[in-house]
Amino acid sequence: MSAGPVFTITYWGTTGTLSAPLKPRDVTAKLLAALRHLGERDLLRELPAVAANPERLQEFIERHLPFHLRCTYGGNTTCVEVQTPDALIIIDCGSGFRELGIDLERRWKEPSSQGPRTAHVIVTHPHMDHTFATPYFDPYYNPRYRFSLYASAPVIKSLEAVLSPGSPLSNMYFPPTFDLLKAIAHKHTIDGGQQFAIGSTTVSAIPLRHPGGCLGFRLECDGRSYVFCTDHEHAEVPDPALAEFARDADLLYLDGQYLRDEYEGTAAIMTDTAMPRRGWGHSTVEACVATAVAARARRLHVGHREPKRDDFDLARIDAYLQQCVAAALAGTGRQMSACIPQEGLTVQV
Repeated sequence: MSAGPVFTITYWGTTGTLSAPLKPRDVTAKLLAALRHLGERDLLRELPAVAANPERLQEFIERHLPFHLRCTYGGNTTCVEVQTPDALIIIDCGSGFRELGIDLERRWKEPSSQGPRTAHVIVTHPHMDHTFATPYFDPYYNPRYRFSLYASAPVIKSLEAVLSPGSPLSNMYFPPTFDLLKAIAHKHTIDGGQQFAIGSTTVSAIPLRHPGGCLGFRLECDGRSYVFCTDHEHAEVPDPALAEFARDADLLYLDGQYLRDEYEGTAAIMTDTAMPRRGWGHSTVEACVATAVAARARRLHVGHREPKRDDFDLARIDAYLQQCVAAALAGTGRQMSACIPQEGLTVQV
């Protein structure tokens, strides 16, 4: 096993179902809450002394304001960048894929940038919140770059239906077509249960429980593992097949869009009407914790957040997640860190 980190993972989108950008009133609410927070702690009088120095002001804000008051969890849908020792792997093409493309173009055009301009894109399933940024990914249009696409047959067919020049739906949803996306050099069809290699990383796929089908993935290299299983509805809690697939994962990402009472329909999400969400293809925070504990994962990231939630509600759920983990591991002597990953979070495994 490597003494240092093997994977560097960056989240470019962690919102589920639909993009959810901050609204003007959200920004105002956060500003008001931040000022109230500082005022309650008699810290407003310190602002004049640090306001003129940007570095001191930033340090003051980061030290005295909780994350949800000084920042945001983000509103882009699923996209994760995984830098391995010898390859760049991208998982899913939600709206965060566009943001990654802008940053990747910047990085690859820097004079100091070395090495090939290649990457491998893995798509979990064909639902639009995981695919619709495909034609908005700037690097796809540069013929000097090379991308390999890995996805199930339904994903490939759905992309061809809207992006192939000869398709009846060509130009219906997007003006660009595959003939303009010249950097897509290869398309590989994969299935659940399949294992393949991307450089020195072994990628294993597992079928998940989601309407229309979905694949989860386990990335392994040099004794380290990252397991990414979004869009999965637990049939059992914990889920035995998923727990076995994620056994001893260094980092496990699971879909926890709901709390248990929201899923059962006894509580509303924010201000909506309470309704059961069985069969919608998503899981609960409580189920994620139970499966991660059964898998003996070292870290848990609960993503695919419900787009109705604001940063205040996500902070509440993040705190609840910590409570669930503490309760599940009480008396076992085991530890497992857990969080709701925000957009822009970078971690190493």
